[in-house]
Amino acid sequence: MITRLGVIIPAHNEEEDILGCLESVQRSRSCAVDRGIDCRFRVLVVADACTDATEGIVEDFAARHRDVFVLATSFQSVGRARDFGWRHFMRTEESTTGEDSDSAWVAFTDADSRVPEHWITTHLELAASGVDCLVGTVAPRPETATADLVATWHANHELLENHPYIFGANMGLRASALEAIGGVPPLECGEDEAIVDAVLREGGRIRRTDDCRVLTSARLSGRVRGGFSSYLRQLT
Repeated sequence: MITRLGVIIPAHNEEEDILGCLESVQRSRSCAVDRGIDCRFRVLVVADACTDATEGIVEDFAARHRDVFVLATSFQSVGRARDFGWRHFMRTEESTTGEDSDSAWVAFTDADSRVPEHWITTHLELAASGVDCLVGTVAPRPETATADLVATWHANHELLENHPYIFGANMGLRASALEAIGGVPPLECGEDEAIVDAVLREGGRIRRTDDCRVLTSARLSGRVRGGFSSYLRQLT
C-alpha cells in the first residue's frame, strides 16, 4: 500500500510556467482526496541553476500550501535535479515515519507541464495494482502551439495503452524500484529513457498508459538540448 507520495518537479528558469504546473498538481491532489485516497503528500520543486524569479514564485506558492517545497541547486542537469528531489523526499519521510521504500511512490513531471485532475489518482491506483514504473503519455499544450504543430505531433504519435514512448514529464516509480536501479541517472538529457531501461533490467513491472496524459509546453526554445523542444523543432 502506498502511504507516501512525492511529486518531483525540476525547474530551470521557469518563471512563466511553474505556477500553472503547481496549480495543476494541487488540483490533482484535491481530486485524489475527494476520491478517498489518503496518503502523505509532498511537492518538491528543484530550482536548478535558476537566474530568474522561479524560486521566489515557488516560495510564495509554498507559503499558501504547506505540502510544497522548493530546493535550490546548481547542477544544470535535469537528471541530477530529479535525483536530488526524490532522495530529499525519501530522507525527509523516512526520518519521520520509518516506513520502507515499498510504501512510497515518486511521480515526476516538468515545470512547463500541466497534469490532469486524475493524474495522482491514476499513479496511485496503478501502484496499488503492483506496477513499479508508470510511463505516461505527453502531448503539446494547444495554447502554446500552432494548430499545425499540434496536428503534426498527433499525426506522429499514437497515444494509447502500451504506447512506445517515454516522457520524463509523466513518469512515476515505486521508491524501492528507484533504489534498486541506483536512482535517477545524472544525465543532462535522456534520463527518463535510462530509468526505464534500468527498471526493465532489474525485472520491474512497467505500465505504459495513456490514462493520465500530461500536456506540456510546445515552446521551440527549451531548457535542455535534445529535449522536447528539440524534437518539436524537427517536426516543424
